[in-house]
Amino acid sequence: MRPVLRLLGTRYGIALVLTLLVLGAVGVARAVTGPYRGAAPLAAPAAEPSPTTSSVAATARNDSVPTPESPPPPVTSPGAARPEQVAADFTRAWLNHVGVTGEQWRQGLAKYATTALMAKLKDTDPAGVPAKRITGPVTLQNRASTFVEAIIPIDSGTLRLRLLATNGRWQVDGVDWSRG
Repeated sequence: MRPVLRLLGTRYGIALVLTLLVLGAVGVARAVTGPYRGAAPLAAPAAEPSPTTSSVAATARNDSVPTPESPPPPVTSPGAARPEQVAADFTRAWLNHVGVTGEQWRQGLAKYATTALMAKLKDTDPAGVPAKRITGPVTLQNRASTFVEAIIPIDSGTLRLRLLATNGRWQVDGVDWSRG
């Protein structure tokens, strides 16, 4: 009897007692609830009626997906250039990079760009401009009444300009180019 008591005093003995208690509890629970039957089989989904013209139109109007409100249209002061015009003028100046110095090229951009953008372009070599001409119309994506993105197709890809309005006057604040 003494060796059994000594065994129960060790960690192996305690683990054995706990295992027996857990198995006993599981056995009692199974005896009370009965054998495991598994989940009921899933029923086939109900067939949906075919969409009618009116239900398709209703779905198109209200797809139950919340969407943010459209941003307000860009605001331009009377007499100031609209954002698409500023974007086109900036792009033409940006493309005017052959046979000019860096300083001349930046002077052409300055009247259409923010001070922050001009600071970023201060060491830019115009020879690195990857295009020669505009190939399509300027399109705008309104982000806010004072922030738009202009997308301009050029012969080597797409130029994206970020324009900000200060007191209704639009200026380019960022330039991105992607190969197309």
